[in-house]
Amino acid sequence: MNFDNITPPSEYTEEQKKAVELQRKMNKAVILSVTAGVLITLGLGIITVLLLLHFGVFTFNKNAFDKDKKENTVVNTQGGDSEASAGSMDSSNVGEKLSAIESVMEGYYYGDVDKAVAEDAVCKAYVEAYGDEYSTYYNSQEYEKLSESIQGAVFYGVGILCRSEDDKGLLVLGFSENSSAEEAGIKEGDHILFVDDKDIRGMSTDAAITELRAEDESEVRLKVLRGEEELEFTVGRRPIDEVYVNSAVLDDGITGYIRIREFTSNTPDQFASALKELKDKGIERLIIDLRNNTGGVVSAAINILDQLLPECSLGGMQFSDGTRKTFEATDPDKLDIPFIVMCNQYTASASEIFAAAIQDHKAAPLVGTTTFGKGITQRVVKLTDGSAVKYTDAELYSPDHHVWNKKGLTPDVESELPEDATEDTQLLDALEVFKRE
Repeated sequence: MNFDNITPPSEYTEEQKKAVELQRKMNKAVILSVTAGVLITLGLGIITVLLLLHFGVFTFNKNAFDKDKKENTVVNTQGGDSEASAGSMDSSNVGEKLSAIESVMEGYYYGDVDKAVAEDAVCKAYVEAYGDEYSTYYNSQEYEKLSESIQGAVFYGVGILCRSEDDKGLLVLGFSENSSAEEAGIKEGDHILFVDDKDIRGMSTDAAITELRAEDESEVRLKVLRGEEELEFTVGRRPIDEVYVNSAVLDDGITGYIRIREFTSNTPDQFASALKELKDKGIERLIIDLRNNTGGVVSAAINILDQLLPECSLGGMQFSDGTRKTFEATDPDKLDIPFIVMCNQYTASASEIFAAAIQDHKAAPLVGTTTFGKGITQRVVKLTDGSAVKYTDAELYSPDHHVWNKKGLTPDVESELPEDATEDTQLLDALEVFKRE
């Protein structure tokens, strides 16, 4: 009976008054007990939830209360049997984060997607995020073509020597033997903007060159910028057995000329053959032309230096942990005739290793303009699925421990080639240096 809900009579006996007072005290005690129990239980519950949140057993998702949102997706990001929401994952673990994103997209994305293309894009973006213009990711097809180029294998292409120039596309620096691009009317100094309908501006040199190549003979449309004028060319891809070394005896009959277009695994043998042929023809001096040579395989440059210099240091490379790898010339013999090395603003990388060693040992004067300034090296690591990552792994230094990255090498004799030149004035300047020696 609840006495609080009964109107009391005007008068109570003493016994009735005592009974009512006792009942009221009992009701207050019960209310206090119940209230305390509820508060204790609620408090323990809140503490439990906070502890669970702290240790990542589950997370609070505000979207669960949004009627317009889908139900929260739970994905396994721990690599075991436990489950955690995407929000509870350690964001520093890239692998787990990508796995979580993949689970969300596969489960909820509306539309079709080429997973291989998407995965390649993710890998490329991750490597590019390091901010190094020379580090890149290759899918398996791109890596296969890169390997062919490094090994000097036969492939189908348009026969140009080039390098990427930021958002200007591919700058044409020269042409290989039997170049279909040159025959079609493309000129040195042109910038290739589009390959078929693909915009190659902003691509790395390797990636853009991959677009120019094919597995068989075919035609490709090239959109080219020449000055302020855009031109289009249709160029046939041909099998190109690359010749990386060209040689000749100049008109004076005593000066040999060797142009090294690129350093590949085939270049040292081609250089040795060219040098022997010129010496057999009785040359008395030699010009080695590294203009527009953007580099290539470091070991090829070291091999050719070993053909020219006696036993000596050729510089080396320093890695991020402070360790070094040194380059050495091991053949005791040296070239027995005077020579000159020519360079320009597109002489880069392995070519600069070559030029720096020649300059430090005062083996020959450098003639031309300041070199490009790529004093770092890259390593290519092949992954298990056939793709690969190229990354910058070391800084180069000369025999006298000079570095030239982003600075270039200053030639001993400055010589410019005017854009409107009708003859090779730099080559003429090199010949004049011989007269002063």
